[in-house]
Amino acid sequence: MTGLWVAGALALALAAALWWVRRRYDGFRFWAVARLRDVYPDLAVEHETPAEITGRLAGVPVRLDLASLFRQLKGHPGGAALDQVVDAMRAALPAPESPPFHSVRAAVLPLIKPAAFAEVYRRYPPALHLVTLPFAEGLVVVYVILGFQQIIYVTTGMQQAWQTTTEELHRLALENLRRRTEHLLMELGGPQAAYAHLDGFEAARILIPDLVTPPGVADPLLAIPDEHILLAGDARDAARLAQEAAAAYAGARSPLSPAIFRLREASLVPEVVS
Repeated sequence: MTGLWVAGALALALAAALWWVRRRYDGFRFWAVARLRDVYPDLAVEHETPAEITGRLAGVPVRLDLASLFRQLKGHPGGAALDQVVDAMRAALPAPESPPFHSVRAAVLPLIKPAAFAEVYRRYPPALHLVTLPFAEGLVVVYVILGFQQIIYVTTGMQQAWQTTTEELHRLALENLRRRTEHLLMELGGPQAAYAHLDGFEAARILIPDLVTPPGVADPLLAIPDEHILLAGDARDAARLAQEAAAAYAGARSPLSPAIFRLREASLVPEVVS
């Protein structure tokens, strides 16, 4: 009878311990998935199970074993430890094959991104660093190849394989953006005061102000509060434009800047008006 009691007590203790470990693991998994989604802009989580996460890191399929990570960290969430794991995955990525330049040159387009986004790619091998040009403070121009329902970021490895300079790449990207925008303006009925959530290149169109500024604007000002929003107006309406930009920036899902810009000829870096 005593043996049965002891066995029962041990079984209850084991069940309680397993319940506690499972509860800690569930909390750890919730933390890890949330951090992977929110902190690492180059990591796209595509699927998760109780034991692992699969997704794409810089466009390359990857797998993260959560159960092993839980044991490695002894169940204690740690941002620095997860950073090290992701950095190790970055360092192990092979350099992708560069597509032939002639096959993608018509699909190269610019994007405006936070400088911190491009900086993340500095943690990769050099061939995977992004090609960038400085824009306004805290922002850079990056370049992408537009494919079917996806974009591929242009890396320094691709640039070297193509034997092209950043300036040449920028000119080509603007030419392609202008053609794309001309078709878009035909659909919209001409230049607008606001472009929002159209094709993903709204903010990039600040690079072609002559094409997107509404007619009758003598001193054009532009704002890019979000990657998917471009606002245009006249310097006479700077206060109203600033209010609209601030409101859009406050609610932005992909924030860029609340500033109002004036684009100057012969300079990529704009003048900040407010």
